[in-house]
Amino acid sequence: MQVDKDYYNIFGVPQTATSEEIRQAYRTLARRYHPDTSQEPNADERFQEAQEAYEVLSSPSQRQKYDHWRDQVGRDKSSALTLRATVSHKTLLSMPDEQAYYVLLNVVPASDLPAARLPLNLCLVLDRSTSMQGMRLQQVKEATRQIIDKLQPEDALGLVVFSDRAEVLLPSQLNIDKAVAKSIASTIQPSGGTEILQGLLAGLKEVDRSRSHASVNHLILLTDGQTYGDEQGCLEEAERAGLRQISLSTMGIGSDWNEDLLDQMASLSGGVSTYIDSPRKVTDIFKDTMRHLGMVVARELAMTINPRPGIRLQEAFQITPHIRRLEQRGEKTILGPLGTDQAKALLMEFRIQGLPVNEQRLMRITVEGDVPGQANRRSWEWVELTSHVSATPDPDNVIPPPIVTALGKLAIFKMQEKAMSDLDSGEISAATQRLETMATRLLNLGETDLARAALLEAGRLARTGDLSPEGRKKIRYGTRALSILPKEIPHD
Repeated sequence: MQVDKDYYNIFGVPQTATSEEIRQAYRTLARRYHPDTSQEPNADERFQEAQEAYEVLSSPSQRQKYDHWRDQVGRDKSSALTLRATVSHKTLLSMPDEQAYYVLLNVVPASDLPAARLPLNLCLVLDRSTSMQGMRLQQVKEATRQIIDKLQPEDALGLVVFSDRAEVLLPSQLNIDKAVAKSIASTIQPSGGTEILQGLLAGLKEVDRSRSHASVNHLILLTDGQTYGDEQGCLEEAERAGLRQISLSTMGIGSDWNEDLLDQMASLSGGVSTYIDSPRKVTDIFKDTMRHLGMVVARELAMTINPRPGIRLQEAFQITPHIRRLEQRGEKTILGPLGTDQAKALLMEFRIQGLPVNEQRLMRITVEGDVPGQANRRSWEWVELTSHVSATPDPDNVIPPPIVTALGKLAIFKMQEKAMSDLDSGEISAATQRLETMATRLLNLGETDLARAALLEAGRLARTGDLSPEGRKKIRYGTRALSILPKEIPHD
């Protein structure tokens, strides 16, 4: 055991990884670098490195010793992360019934963390089916050329196109010849149908080709169509990508694509799903994605909550930079990459019951990230939450304004979720009423475009029993992007 080596980083998993995740990561590296079959440079060295790491982390006793020494070494290091927790109640009631307890957790890079840009390992996976012809494909090709112009010599790029089959136009490589790459992008022509899994598999293979311990590994998938019969495969590959620290930006252009599928794929990988309602916005969205990738300091964050008995997590959401339900894998909650330009605000609702009177420790919340190039910093941070437990209510307890605001922001998002759920269950009247109520609240906020869309779709739903594809997407993606809500909006 060499405590100065980061065995977790070798496997690309956080310290909170399960035994199965470590086993899968080891098998992946062993297949890739086995000396008898691998053509990779330094395969022998990488294979031995993976063997050494697995011998330690696969043994519970060895792993415990290793984690202990890592912790001891880490005590003298400052963290690369900063956590700030705001709680809804400083005093809790000792009672047999459950009571709600909210935690708003802000996760930001440490203020003095060096912000050197990490190398990008990027693959573009672009739909070239027949429906992409015309302005859509023209704008996608222009956006691709602009991405190529922004690459630095240490960045890797791969380019894959797909219809009912996938084609690698540009194998992933460092320091690409930009003129050649742009020329290749210009040759993309529309044809065929849409099979997303084919493009996803080819794109992930190209990302794996150029992965390194320090790179930001990312895949941008853009489509304008439905895929049929391979949805489950897409979700499974997206989850595997997340375990290998490959995040996905899934982008749907137009209205004829499956927002549920693209949302889940992005979420499972720790990435973001985007609705592009006009081809003219493709360039700006690609540009924003590249800017965010260039600001990444932690490639993957995971949160672990250790509550005392009598406390359980009801639900957890990311509030900023956009609203989304947080994915859980076992004991871990996946948060995705962290950049210097996009702090994360998380809102968690806990249910508490049966605590004895006195000062009580409630829980420890740990956030751990993979922070390349910061060997002198701890890659994790935690907060301990305590509360006074009383037999009588505290008349001075007031829920802090940031939590009230966050709950208000979340209320609109949940109302949209419930409306869509009602619609899927055939509850047309209930869905219509929710959309009408949501439109009124949005108008009060000054969100006139989104309010108008909700009201129009409520009318359409009452008349026809369904929403338009465009309206459904506008409401869904518009509510997750709301930023300022009044405090009086209730959260139930």
